[in-house]
Amino acid sequence: MEVTAMKPFSSNAAAVDMYQQPGHLIRRAQQVHNQLWAAEVSSDVTSTQFAVLSAIAVNPATDQNSLAREASLDTSTVADVVNRLAARGFLARAKHPEDRRRNVLTLTDEGARVFEEISESALRMTDKLVGCLTEGDRRDLVRILQRVVEAGESGEGGRT
Repeated sequence: MEVTAMKPFSSNAAAVDMYQQPGHLIRRAQQVHNQLWAAEVSSDVTSTQFAVLSAIAVNPATDQNSLAREASLDTSTVADVVNRLAARGFLARAKHPEDRRRNVLTLTDEGARVFEEISESALRMTDKLVGCLTEGDRRDLVRILQRVVEAGESGEGGRT
């Protein structure tokens, strides 16, 4: 069997340096975040579950649709996360007093305890995650990421 050498790409594809591509770097930063979360914060409560706990802590007696918007999650993901957290005794459900079709969610005492504990660990983990940055760079990173997310969510991500 004859082995032939591959021809180099003649398009711009060969010139793309993935280490200069924001999407690649965001994915790698997410991997670093996940590793730090598991090591420094919790191997039992995911960062998505923490986002749900946090949204409920800030806005007690919220319904699942409002929670989905607040936590920036789709409604099916929120339903799954809520079911898991409720099964663990972290959330309580009750019928909305004015609309019996809706459930409102609150943290249980155990949920509030776990939220408080994880909040402190999450802050320390965030300091490790961005510890290589100056305070100004941290603010810039958050501002830039917020801008990218807002543009993407509004459908304006491709505009310049």
